[in-house]
Amino acid sequence: MKKIINSKNNKSPKSTNQDAIRLHQEGLKFCLFGDKNRAVKCLKQSINLDKDYADPYFQLGNIYIQSEEFDLSEAMLETAIKLNNQNPDFYYNLAITKYILNKTEEAILNYRESLKLDPNNSKALKFLGNCYKDIKNFNEALKIYNSWHTLEPENPEPTFNKSLLHIRNGRFDVGWNLYEVGLKNNIREPLNGFYHETKKYWNGIPFDGTLLVYGEQGLGDQIVFGTILPELLKDQPNVIVKVNKKLRSLFKDSYPKITVYSENDLIDGNLYQKYISMGSLCKFYRKHTDDFMKSEFKSYSLNQSLPKRFREQINNLNNLKIGFSWLTFADNNRQQRSLTSYDVSKILNCNDNSFINLQYGKVSGSVSEINNLSKNKLISIKGLDLTNDIDNVINVIKHCDLVVTIDNTLAHLASSLGKHVWILLPYSADFRWMENVTATLWYENALLLRQSKIGNWNNVIETIKQAFSQS
Repeated sequence: MKKIINSKNNKSPKSTNQDAIRLHQEGLKFCLFGDKNRAVKCLKQSINLDKDYADPYFQLGNIYIQSEEFDLSEAMLETAIKLNNQNPDFYYNLAITKYILNKTEEAILNYRESLKLDPNNSKALKFLGNCYKDIKNFNEALKIYNSWHTLEPENPEPTFNKSLLHIRNGRFDVGWNLYEVGLKNNIREPLNGFYHETKKYWNGIPFDGTLLVYGEQGLGDQIVFGTILPELLKDQPNVIVKVNKKLRSLFKDSYPKITVYSENDLIDGNLYQKYISMGSLCKFYRKHTDDFMKSEFKSYSLNQSLPKRFREQINNLNNLKIGFSWLTFADNNRQQRSLTSYDVSKILNCNDNSFINLQYGKVSGSVSEINNLSKNKLISIKGLDLTNDIDNVINVIKHCDLVVTIDNTLAHLASSLGKHVWILLPYSADFRWMENVTATLWYENALLLRQSKIGNWNNVIETIKQAFSQS
């Protein structure tokens, strides 16, 4: 969640009831101790004593943000602003609430009001730029990120955010070069060892020796950037790759000429001469749309078969076997990217195919809720660890006729295996899925289904219904 501000600018007017001030201060102390109930009680008592005192409304709004009671937060913060419209923190925290409630246009207005009162609030500039990005006003987003960069010239994040906008809109040559700033301050999070390297960073020119490629960020990033390795091998035959341990078997079997290590393995410095982060390969091999079209990558492979206990469960299913995933646990736009249980039930109920649960994480409660709402049940493979046993998840995907998923690791994993995948995307999707396309440049058989309105999956669900009615 975005960082809320506990205002330091509040000055209680002399006319404010002194008991109200005292109760407000007590409420703040309880907040510091993490005692929400007593804090709320004190703050409400403060308001009862002086309904024109803005500070307790503001603090209640903050508490409700932290407890994810956003409608209550919105009401409290709007009241605080009516009583005191000169505090930039009031507008800033209300903007956060509006954004979470998918009221992005209103969030923009409140960030702008906050910046009028405090032009040096870099976080307000950051989130304002993100709001413009999310309504696809990319030119305005770039202007805001430039203002943020002017305010914080040593901070690489504004430039990194600009790089994502350029890549998203197909300006690959500019975007991938700016993307390099993400290696500063660990924004891109390369795997262990990257920042302790003493070797030379590779400049893209082939050399007589071995190159170490560090995976970066999450599993999805390593999967998608790993699709560049066939082109790399043509130029640089001797390559070592370091990836998440869950992906080691997949990379070893897919690229037998590459030596593959897990993220925590120590690699002898004598085995390689230069190194690079995996995402940085894009600036050499994905500079133009044509580079994607000429990709050597077809699909990953895994030289294992599905154990009999899992295979028998899948073979007993009727009609099409459809792998399904509906949640992401990532911090980035988690609510916008995920489906509700009700959304899932509408998809399940539109046909009689067999939907196989491929959702990783602790989701037993969510599965039960979905199945209570659905006539056509979501089927879980007994004994399959969807979070940690990625090799068998891969083999289950191979037995599916189709995979339907939101933008998460499964989207990249299933697509990279060459399966037919429908990827459900929020209105403002991740930069890797580009803009205004239904086919992704990264994978051959993935279909992109995009929201037409922020926070509303109706058009996507209707498209799925129509597709199944014709099958």
